[in-house]
Amino acid sequence: MTSMPAAVPDPTPTFRVRSPDDLIALAPVVIGFHPADSVVMLASDGERPFHARLDLPPRSAGRDVAGEVAEMLLAPARRHRVRGLAFVFFSEDEVTVRRVWSALRHGTDRAGIHVQDALRVDGRRYYPLLAGARLREVGVAYDVSAHPFQAEAVLHGLVVERDREALVASVVPDETAQQGVEAALSGAGLVDRDPPATGADRRRWGEWVRGLVARHVASRSRLSDDDVARLAWAVQDLRVRDAAWELISRPGARPHQELWLDVARRVPDRLVAAPAALLGWSAWQAGNGALAWIAVDRCREVEPAYGLAAILARCLEQALAPDSVTCPAAWDEGLPA
Repeated sequence: MTSMPAAVPDPTPTFRVRSPDDLIALAPVVIGFHPADSVVMLASDGERPFHARLDLPPRSAGRDVAGEVAEMLLAPARRHRVRGLAFVFFSEDEVTVRRVWSALRHGTDRAGIHVQDALRVDGRRYYPLLAGARLREVGVAYDVSAHPFQAEAVLHGLVVERDREALVASVVPDETAQQGVEAALSGAGLVDRDPPATGADRRRWGEWVRGLVARHVASRSRLSDDDVARLAWAVQDLRVRDAAWELISRPGARPHQELWLDVARRVPDRLVAAPAALLGWSAWQAGNGALAWIAVDRCREVEPAYGLAAILARCLEQALAPDSVTCPAAWDEGLPA
């Protein structure tokens, strides 16, 4: 599931939804890519407003799977006391949509949640699921290719990829860059060297990491191969990693996302766990839940039980607000001055 709080730190745009076209245009903006074979849930009220996307199950799946999809969406809505929801199904498969929609209607009725609107869209027409039988059958033509929400997203730096595969591709390792960082690791004598382990080394490297990250985040500049090599080597140690983690908060998260995305693509696979986890955390703080999930997956490819990835996955699954969870303790607590 992809949970999407509003994006920050650039002034967060306010999208006022007044029509089905607005809903259709909004979904890709808040999710970060143009969905396909998906159901997108949008909430604008409650204790912690959020948006979420799930893949629709295949038609061959039983009705119990449709119920599971509905429960995955509605559990965080109930938890955050959401009073009104809208659903947009991006699919040509009317049968599958009908099954999931039925499960969602049942779940929202039981929870006392008002469904403000629900649409099935197939790229050409939308079918209002709350309308009469005739309109549900014939649908309404739409075109959101020049919708104002798209211009608003660009103005606020919100990137909307063409599909989820394109978003996944944005995290794929750059093999040429990896070779450059590998050479830098070798040149610095770090290939066979253990990461910082003593209190003094952790203090020294943690302060170096914080200084490096802060400078490049402020200037939005790209790290050299030597800096990427040292950074990726140092953050293998969890205390040093936490020195970088502690810097990430909702205000200013997007430059951190840019930095760690670049680092995660350039480091050798064996060193990607910490950079990928930090990428995921900064993406979540920036409101990019889809990218956060992809970063979790990338981290787990190398270290399936990586702790920070597990924490982030739980936050995403429960649709927790980014400002509700922080680095649990000061990174340098107990280290020698």
